Amino acid sequence: MEARVTSQSQPFRLMERMEEARVFHGQEVRADLPNVRVTALAGSAEGQALFCNLGPIRVREIVNRGDDGPLPTNVTLEGLEVSISGTYDILNALVSANGDLRLVVDDKARVVPAARLVDAALGYRVAMGG
Repeated sequence: MEARVTSQSQPFRLMERMEEARVFHGQEVRADLPNVRVTALAGSAEGQALFCNLGPIRVREIVNRGDDGPLPTNVTLEGLEVSISGTYDILNALVSANGDLRLVVDDKARVVPAARLVDAALGYRVAMGG
């Protein structure tokens, strides 16, 4: 299923994490985005991306420097395809912040299930994020 941004996606959380990572208007970066949740939309082959539990973004490379202005408020998502609903880490995604905050999962990016931790005290696996 291909995921897209919806009104429930909480794109403001993506914007907050981008600001924390010091990504500004006009920049284009390669970055890791941990804990992006994808859920199926009822009655559709599409899914929605949820950024509510997005972890800190790690910038791998600055492709274009930009102008240090504020980030755009509209978020778009391209190329995020997963087989089932779940929480995923998007590694080496192309993120541009000019016109729209555009997140692109291209041939250089990887999408992997989000890391799980074993709770030593309880002896079972717990999912990172939610």
